[in-house]
Order: sequence, then structure tokens, then C-alpha cells
Amino acid sequence: MTAKLYKKDVFVEAIEFTNTPENHQAIIDFAGLPISVEYTSDGVQVRVIRGAYSVLIARLGEYIVKEVDGSLRVCTREGLEAEGYALYVDE
Repeated sequence: MTAKLYKKDVFVEAIEFTNTPENHQAIIDFAGLPISVEYTSDGVQVRVIRGAYSVLIARLGEYIVKEVDGSLRVCTREGLEAEGYALYVDE
């Protein structure tokens, strides 16, 4: 008997940083962590503060992604699509 391959679809949650007051609160609620917004010479960015030495930085238009295990990372929409993710719409 030969081995068979099985595929599992995995859902991740993602929120885009758009730099509005409502978006700031949505990111806080999404991550469950405090944030700070910085205006730098390179543009605006949000810092999700995971700990004293652990900060996640997302620039305007990037997504904060919550993995299945609850960990956070930053990705672009194009990056998510390249990884095989498509926007899921519950009908």
C-alpha cells in the first residue's frame, strides 16, 4: 500500500493598517496588545507592543496576520495571495 497525501485548508485572520482612529482601536482589539503609531521620514507605521523587547511593525497598507497558533506577523495582501490565501467571504 502506498502513502496518500492529504491537504488541509487553514484560515488566518488579518487586519490592514489604515491609520484611522477606528483602525487603531480595531488593531488593539484584534491583537489584544497595546500599540503606538509613529510618523517617520519613511511614512507612518504602527508598532504592536508584544513585550519590552518584542515589537511588531506594520507600515501603512500592510496587514497584521494572526496565525492559527495565535502568533502575529506582518504581510502584504500580495504576500498573502502568494502564500495561497484568498479572501474568505461568509455568505
